[in-house]
Amino acid sequence: MKSFRKIILENGVQGYETTRRILARLPDVPVEEIPDISALRRPAADPALWLAESKTTLLLALQKGPFWRPCPGTRDYVCCGYQTLQVTVNCPFDCAYCILQSYINLPVTTIFVNIEDLLAELDQKLAEDPEKIRRLGTGEFGDSLALDGIMGLNERLIPFFARHPRAVLEIKTKWHDLAPLLPLGPNRQVIFAWSLNPPAIVRNAERGSASLGARLKAARQAQDAGFRLAFHFDPIIYFPGWEEAYRDTVARLAAAVSPEAVVWISLGALRFLPALREITMTRYPSCRFAAAEMVLAPDGKLRYFKTLRLELYGRLREWLEQALPGVEIYLCMESPRIWQGVFGASPTEAELGSRLDKRVVAAARG
Repeated sequence: MKSFRKIILENGVQGYETTRRILARLPDVPVEEIPDISALRRPAADPALWLAESKTTLLLALQKGPFWRPCPGTRDYVCCGYQTLQVTVNCPFDCAYCILQSYINLPVTTIFVNIEDLLAELDQKLAEDPEKIRRLGTGEFGDSLALDGIMGLNERLIPFFARHPRAVLEIKTKWHDLAPLLPLGPNRQVIFAWSLNPPAIVRNAERGSASLGARLKAARQAQDAGFRLAFHFDPIIYFPGWEEAYRDTVARLAAAVSPEAVVWISLGALRFLPALREITMTRYPSCRFAAAEMVLAPDGKLRYFKTLRLELYGRLREWLEQALPGVEIYLCMESPRIWQGVFGASPTEAELGSRLDKRVVAAARG
């Protein structure tokens, strides 16, 4: 993982436990204090010039809005009702396809340190409807483990969720170091989830992240410690030889974990906002997937043509069902037409959410 070259403290963060922990773990990194985020230097117009800087500059700030937010779904695409906890924005990993490259507008990786407010917010919202099943995760705007070595967030969240049998925490990551967290198991309210791609994609397009082998080894460790697992083939990237590469990845997954431990697996083909195409081609000239023929979809993103998406999803579904029988497989942010072509039927958002909720309950019971 990359080292940080500078830490910026927003005024008001100094008294928080998370701030003290991070500064203690990065004692040699220069620290700068600012009155608030608005005082940060705005980046140049060309994101390719400052995105690399955002991976080595750490901002410690206060989350002034809610931590708990609905996943930003898209109209006319099937959403599963996932809920996000916005504790970080950006991360040290540098993935060529990361959609955050076209969203973030500051050259920093941000940690919101007021975790006490997060826990209080969780307590309040979970108490409002204690029988409702909640699927929550911290991996929407940053990797759930990439900064955990300095934050210690999951050491606080895992015991918290153990006390809430109708809620699960999904720790979605491309990292592998679980050593501080494994002793907190068994805990069936916590799902460790890994984004998976063939080794060539990991090596060329997911800079700084763990290798495929390291991720699968960590998954086995989490399973053996009594946690549940999930996997996300997202983004699925088309390239010459993709079939053999993804089929081998599925085989390696099946050899590493037991189907009974896997709560769900999602599939999502490469898609991105048009502005990201130029950013990726500039920052990653060897990653030619950004230059692929794509169509502007109704959600404003560039996507593979329908026929190619159907082929990608259909083949992966076939391999996964053979290798990990009984596992719930679903599409992430896809249109009803694609659902119909892959599965023969398209669920409503409520139906998909209910299916995943049932997996949560079954996993919790063991």
